Amino acid sequence: MVLNDFFKLVDCVPTPIFVMDVIPGKAPVYAHYNVAALEKTGRSLSDIVGKTSIDVFGSEFGTAACEEQQKTITLGKQRKYEYELPLKDEIRIVRTTLTPQFDAKGRVIRLIGNPIDVSIEWVAQNAKTKLETISTEVEQFIAMAAHDLRTPMRNVLSLAELLEEGFENHGDGKIELIELLKDTSEKSMSLISDVLSYASTLNLSSTTTLYPFETMCQNLMHVLDPQGLHRIECTSITLSGEKSVMQIVLHNLIDNALKHGNTANLTVRCHARMLGTSEVEVTVSDDGAGFDNPGKLFLETGQFLVDSGYGLLAIRKLILARGGKITAFNHAETGGSAVQFTLPSQTVTLSEGSERFSRSEPSAMTEHHKGHPRTSV
Repeated sequence: MVLNDFFKLVDCVPTPIFVMDVIPGKAPVYAHYNVAALEKTGRSLSDIVGKTSIDVFGSEFGTAACEEQQKTITLGKQRKYEYELPLKDEIRIVRTTLTPQFDAKGRVIRLIGNPIDVSIEWVAQNAKTKLETISTEVEQFIAMAAHDLRTPMRNVLSLAELLEEGFENHGDGKIELIELLKDTSEKSMSLISDVLSYASTLNLSSTTTLYPFETMCQNLMHVLDPQGLHRIECTSITLSGEKSVMQIVLHNLIDNALKHGNTANLTVRCHARMLGTSEVEVTVSDDGAGFDNPGKLFLETGQFLVDSGYGLLAIRKLILARGGKITAFNHAETGGSAVQFTLPSQTVTLSEGSERFSRSEPSAMTEHHKGHPRTSV
């Protein structure tokens, strides 16, 4: 095929293509730029033909291109490389596939290139790298914060034990408050340890642990409601999965229910059931004020809302990242809020009757969590 016919043929190709003549001892020069390539550069064919990459793009950008062309000639095989080029007065990242053509003696006489603008890929990759760096730094901060919290919490426990030592019980409830302080401190230290454990396994694809769902819910309730003003009902079931993830999700949902339930004695119900053999569905509901407009909640939109709390936005990301689902609605029977989510769970062991619930009755104390209007989660 005559070269001019070949050039006419590549002009019909919708993707950029250029052809370079290889002259022994000299830098390759452009023999042709097809119509699509000229459109990308914003130049005319006369500005390019017979010139080297340095002549066309200047030494700042053309030198790298010339070096890659020489490597392709020396190696004598197709290569791909990326470099910056000014295209229409804008610096872009170009990925070029360069293919050598040979004469009868096996010498490279021509280079055919297919340049593709991959600037968007670079931007996306750089953004991903930055996000991963930020995420790692946040994870490290959380781990450090949890680690630093253990010492003062341990001190609180020690002070409570010292206060209890030799304390005379006058029947006025003070000894019970000291015991409550000790119990809350111990459970808080346990939660902090779990956060540290979770932080240490964030880079692992999965950390499967066998854990009793009922005990987890009860412990969280004791920490979030140390005075026992509210009540919790939870399914007696043993799950196998990422314990720390489940704990973080439940902690946020129970805490949110207590803060926004708008009632002195709230009942929180944590129901868990298996969906098949590899997924657990959990519903956390209450008999409080309910959501004003569940359709606008962060759980539906993924948008951070005023007073919604970062924690709830974080659990949505935790669940979705593991292939789960989460949604919010008002309970049909109680009118209170309900949040339902799914997480992977490989195995399950039921106690006698999967619908058995553990109940924690509120104490006779009159002080209660202040209610707030439920405008958002």
